[in-house]
Amino acid sequence: LLLAGLLDGSSGELLPAAVSLAELLAERLQELHRLLPLDQLDAAELQRWPCTSWRSDVEPGHMMSFFTWFDFLDHLTCEAPQVLSVQVSQSVRRRWLMDTLHPQLSHTCEKVVLVSTSVLCATIRLVQSSSLLDQMVHFLLRTPSLMQLLLRHCNHISDQISMASLSLVDEMLQKPHRDILDILVLSFLQSRCYVSTAVDGQEDKQLETNEDSQDLDDDPFFSDGLSDGPPAQPIGEDVVNSFLCLVPIQARSAHLLQEGGYESYVHDAHTLVTTCHALSLSWEWPQTLPSPTCLSKQDTDFFEGDLLKVLFDRLGCILEQPYELSLKLTSVLSRLSAFSHPLLDEYLLDPYVHLSPGCRSLFSVLIRVMAEVMQRIQQVSNLSEQLLDTRRHLLGLSQHTGSEHLTLLKGIIVLEEFCKELAAIAFVKKPLNRD
Repeated sequence: LLLAGLLDGSSGELLPAAVSLAELLAERLQELHRLLPLDQLDAAELQRWPCTSWRSDVEPGHMMSFFTWFDFLDHLTCEAPQVLSVQVSQSVRRRWLMDTLHPQLSHTCEKVVLVSTSVLCATIRLVQSSSLLDQMVHFLLRTPSLMQLLLRHCNHISDQISMASLSLVDEMLQKPHRDILDILVLSFLQSRCYVSTAVDGQEDKQLETNEDSQDLDDDPFFSDGLSDGPPAQPIGEDVVNSFLCLVPIQARSAHLLQEGGYESYVHDAHTLVTTCHALSLSWEWPQTLPSPTCLSKQDTDFFEGDLLKVLFDRLGCILEQPYELSLKLTSVLSRLSAFSHPLLDEYLLDPYVHLSPGCRSLFSVLIRVMAEVMQRIQQVSNLSEQLLDTRRHLLGLSQHTGSEHLTLLKGIIVLEEFCKELAAIAFVKKPLNRD
């Protein structure tokens, strides 16, 4: 901070000195990062930095030095004159992010990818400077093909890389930067091409012969999802109940353990929605939905974006993936659902939206997963007892883990909790009809 205070004068006078100083400071960060023993560092410890204790055998000196210097630059760019703050932040992007970290993120060695993603995740969580955050977001979202690569890593063959990549997305969604949601999600939803034009009478019934929509039409778990008439505006109770009733009764188990009631979910949802609302308050989001811009069959090709695609794809595999990964996945989806934007409300929290052929929403993905649940639980004997044992194990109340269907049972439990979370978020966001 004393260093920042020494620079006094007009921007033009400060610029030459600021450029030179910025290069020196960024070069030091680059050097400290290169000293990190990438093949020895623990990714989980990196993501949790700073830790109160170190459980690994690796000497933490290099990591401490790197993060301490990053913290120094973060404080410096918060307090320094704008010309120095901008120059330091830009130099950090060029010297550290582009020249050093970028090659590591696209490396062929999984360990290098895992550790570099974890370092990036930790720095995104720690950064407070608006100018430094600007440059980090610029690096992530505007470096050609980088964000697509990182999002593909959310569905990596390595569960650890998938976990680190999902954690990176989760940290990004908690930063006060409008471009993150605009570029990753809202820009893809803006056209509303996922809404069936048949609702407005602009398409004939041939749309409903599409294979995907026919599947939904025949799906007993997808009730009147493609009715002929225009959809009635769902009221709060309908939305909440739609999510609460998603999990088949025979697959529910929370009541067997007498865990915290629905009120605890509402409390957590209120905290999450309030946090997301405060984060986006200055972004001047619209209060109403835009009109769909897809006016012909040629215009109706809809892509939900790389982020929602990978999240929906992973959600579709929730019965076959590790428990911790499923928790992180549903955490990211819950956070997205908690933001108060009409497009997010419709696409993620409206069970009654009429989808165009081949399109999917969060609710439609859950519908398909529940249909798979109904099929898979036929193979599990004493289902309720095994679900209860699994819940006890997850809560640390039992050491019994002998079920051959453990991954499936954990997936079902995560689904039940996730549906309650979504119902609670909808309850908090959508005013109930109290008449």
